[in-house]
Amino acid sequence: MSDGDLRYTFTCPSCKGNFSIQLDRIPPVRARFRCPHCKQPMDFPSRDEARIYSSLQTTPAAAAQNSPASGPPPPLPVPMTAAEAAADPSVEPSRFQVVKAGFEEDVFDRRAIRALIRTGEVVEGDRLRVDDGEPVHAEDLPYLKSLFNLRKTSKALPPRVCRTHTDKVAFYVCQSTGRPLCEDCSVEKKYGMAAVQVCNHCGGTATEFQRA
Repeated sequence: MSDGDLRYTFTCPSCKGNFSIQLDRIPPVRARFRCPHCKQPMDFPSRDEARIYSSLQTTPAAAAQNSPASGPPPPLPVPMTAAEAAADPSVEPSRFQVVKAGFEEDVFDRRAIRALIRTGEVVEGDRLRVDDGEPVHAEDLPYLKSLFNLRKTSKALPPRVCRTHTDKVAFYVCQSTGRPLCEDCSVEKKYGMAAVQVCNHCGGTATEFQRA
């Protein structure tokens, strides 16, 4: 049976309204939509996850429970654009990617991105990819504005943090990439009589920060 023949029934967590959608209309990755009934944002499963849920919903008991009432079918959910997600304070993102050199493979949670803002690693003009959306400027995200304002009024700059472990102070910097490293990300290796710090990420030489 093809995805076009299968339907997944979703219940909105806000209004408890139900609607049914064909599997081939569901994105291959998790996405955020607005409920067609109450217009509140909600997280939608990926197509593979919905396929599993749909098979469970096709059991006789589940089918009877989830069968829609007679009448016209409910409207389909409307995907939220990146701009809508950025402007909606009720949207709680789970992943951030910084779109600039030196951050290519890094994914941060909300606490980590806050630490990067406080230490000046991320500024208003930087572009962030929020969850699976298109990149937007950090200054356009309402839930980050207070952090940028606090950073502007702060009289002291906190020490840089490790790019991987943002809850740890960075004591070293990779000479190849400029990546801040904590002690866990910069191990000491001996070559003959000499001992050097090595970046765990690229294998390059790391040196200790020259702090004021």
